[in-house]
Amino acid sequence: MDYDLTKPWLTLDPWQKDLVKSKGNVIVISGRQNGKSTGTSILAGDTAINIPNSFILIGAYVIDQAQLIFRKIHEYIEAKAKSKIKGTVRINYMELKNGSKILCRPIGDTGAGMRGYSATMLIIDEAAFVPDRAWEAIEPVISVTKGRTILLSTPQGKRGFFWKASKNESYMRMQISARDCPRHTKAFLDRKQAEMSPVAFATEYLGEFIDDYNRKFSEEWVKKVCTINKEEVIFSKNNQFLGIDVAGAGPDDTTFEGFDANNTQRISQTLNIYSNTIEGPKIERQIENLKARFNYNRRSIGFDSGGLGSGTFSYMLENTSLKRCIVALDNSQRPTEHMKDGKKTKLLKEYMYDLVEEMGWRGELKCFDEGAVKQSFESIQIEFKEGGTKRYWGTYAHICEGIVRAVWVAKNKGLKIWIR
Repeated sequence: MDYDLTKPWLTLDPWQKDLVKSKGNVIVISGRQNGKSTGTSILAGDTAINIPNSFILIGAYVIDQAQLIFRKIHEYIEAKAKSKIKGTVRINYMELKNGSKILCRPIGDTGAGMRGYSATMLIIDEAAFVPDRAWEAIEPVISVTKGRTILLSTPQGKRGFFWKASKNESYMRMQISARDCPRHTKAFLDRKQAEMSPVAFATEYLGEFIDDYNRKFSEEWVKKVCTINKEEVIFSKNNQFLGIDVAGAGPDDTTFEGFDANNTQRISQTLNIYSNTIEGPKIERQIENLKARFNYNRRSIGFDSGGLGSGTFSYMLENTSLKRCIVALDNSQRPTEHMKDGKKTKLLKEYMYDLVEEMGWRGELKCFDEGAVKQSFESIQIEFKEGGTKRYWGTYAHICEGIVRAVWVAKNKGLKIWIR
């Protein structure tokens, strides 16, 4: 049977069938888009349907990730046992007539959002991003009930409680490579392997824990920079800047990151929009709407002009209301003003990331105190290559990519940033 995205339970992979039948604690270590959230949602749905009075608690560092599994559980129960649903299903909570309850909550930095509950099944998505101190606060929710824990994530190096759990014999360990997933074609994976570094490919697609893994933005840096309550932001209509990163196919998001630079010694975030439904012409429409709201003027929008963003960028150059606002920022290019002895030096991406890091340490950059922003910063890794060169990459880099573009054009306003 061909895979049906709307009914994934009809064509489960062998490992997903094993997961659904499993008992006790399970850790799922997987590359991206291998079906870990689908398998977990079916396990949770069957548990809620077949074991009365189950309480399934779903958590993730960022609530959006927990809600994704919740929605998949809801879709599965709607298809398999719709008549057993009790009352109205809310965005984070549903209940069945047999007494089973399903709730999703954000974990954040401390795990406070998960405290106070007693669950029979605890599901933690993208567990590699959950801080150890948060896990220590969360783990007791299954203590009294003698419940089970399901951890799932793309690995983020040999560190943290997720890495430790992968070595814990009390967990059934399942490790899934994209090479074993029938929904990935060999041609696609071969192309990604050729494009990406060995470390990035092994982490993101093969689901492997890698030793050579160094964070660009430390926990101390993130704590120092991410301090703004987005609900209290007040912005002017002067000196506003926007950075955009265009997503590829799949679950990745296109992001729009806005900053106020009325004081160039304290550039502050004013906007954070990310969605995997904003693509193609919708990107151009979204920028026009944001321009009307924030009054973005000449050379105030940093845009990914290479790779995935190149198509949209071409059309924006034909848009009379946008073309003078756009600054082309292609990660793979090099600023011509940074030539030494006739030789090219760092890529523009390295300069942008290094600028953001330096500004953060100096107290000149402030961003939202929000899980998605912090997780994006925390996902950025430095891979050191032969000859001393570096490569920055991250599993959840899109928000950070938008931020570094916005900050670059804000800090360099009035300058001509020619690249080649």
